[in-house]
Amino acid sequence: MSPKTVKKLLLSLIVVGILGSFTVGGTFAVLNGEGSNPNDSIASGTLTLTETLTPTNPPDTTCLSQNGALNVNTGCFTILSSATVMYPIPSAAQPPLPAASTYQSAHISIQNSGTLPETLKLYMPSCTYATTTGAPSPGGTNPCCPGTASGALPAGPCNAGSLDFFIQETNAPTAPPRTWTNLASCIWPVSAVAACTLSDDQLGGFWALHHDNTHYLSLGTIAAGATRYFQIAVAEPFDAANGLQGETATFALYWHAE
Repeated sequence: MSPKTVKKLLLSLIVVGILGSFTVGGTFAVLNGEGSNPNDSIASGTLTLTETLTPTNPPDTTCLSQNGALNVNTGCFTILSSATVMYPIPSAAQPPLPAASTYQSAHISIQNSGTLPETLKLYMPSCTYATTTGAPSPGGTNPCCPGTASGALPAGPCNAGSLDFFIQETNAPTAPPRTWTNLASCIWPVSAVAACTLSDDQLGGFWALHHDNTHYLSLGTIAAGATRYFQIAVAEPFDAANGLQGETATFALYWHAE
């Protein structure tokens, strides 16, 4: 190899080396942008019910769904009492409603005291009966019949003509002494924009269909801060069998919001 050829190769190597070092040692600018979102937080709303038993005259009795750390309160007031003994309502008065002295009724209000709109639901988790001492028909007709939808009938014979029961939604009462003359709609035993009528076997019928927290009766929505008003009534039907004499039904109603 001639000296000129060697010199050209060295120059080439030097050039390559320079290119190589330039490529490896080169820097490239990258444009960066950064933003910050500090102190992020989320807050949940509240679902709370306030139930008020409204007698004809004050004071009212109020119960809040929140009980300690839980939003479940199973210790609210009793709305109907067996201290008032019922007797069969006059047949001529069905419908319309008979005199109030012949059946038991209570007016309650349910307020959405939370911050979110709620769907209001109602169910009857239990219905039991007892026979009054000295009753002429011990072990007679069970006022909780026909029983649960699962087929687990309560003890005692289930004869037709058991207790009447209705749930009526009303407008807000007037100032004391309160009256509820403006009926908004019937909830049970039928859903209708009309006054409820008393109908046989509807206490047990309600329990049969709406007996646990998966078998609610949906009452629709209630806005935050809004209040809805209901009348609960139970009567002994005019065609009641003698087996209902001396029988006591004990049941619970649960108001549920979600």
